[in-house]
Amino acid sequence: MTESDGEQLQVVEKPRKSPFLRYLVTSTLMLSVGVTGTLLGPRLLTGALKAWHTKSAESSHDSATVDDIPVNSIAMQPLIVDVRGKNGEAHHMRVGLTAEMRNGLKKEDFEKLQPRGREVAIAFLRGRTFEDLTEPAQFDTIVKELGERVSSALGKKYTTRIIVTDYVVQ
Repeated sequence: MTESDGEQLQVVEKPRKSPFLRYLVTSTLMLSVGVTGTLLGPRLLTGALKAWHTKSAESSHDSATVDDIPVNSIAMQPLIVDVRGKNGEAHHMRVGLTAEMRNGLKKEDFEKLQPRGREVAIAFLRGRTFEDLTEPAQFDTIVKELGERVSSALGKKYTTRIIVTDYVVQ
């Protein structure tokens, strides 16, 4: 208390806040932000990833547009082929192929063409070794060459592409 011109003034000291309260509030805020991010993050990221994927697919020149989607995809009967390893050991291989057909080719007509494609695919696979067919670095090359050969055998005027839907080697 001080006196100034006969008046008494009281000095009131504010109680000092403890640092514990400050840490408690800060940690509560950080925890709530973390929980909110954990719960809402996947929802928000899914939308962002879909938008990014759509944008990247539209900008890619190699991707098919909606107009390029074939109306007629026909699966060939699975191929089961024995292939030999470099040591002469036989291995079984199963390959599933699907042909994307042009111009509305009917399934009955495709059944007439299918033996040509199967013959070429079997000859191609039997001409490779087990090690070549199971080498991961060679997979894209094998699929591309197999697709081109089968497509040529079926007739390029009938097929847009050949898709490998099954590839199992034991």
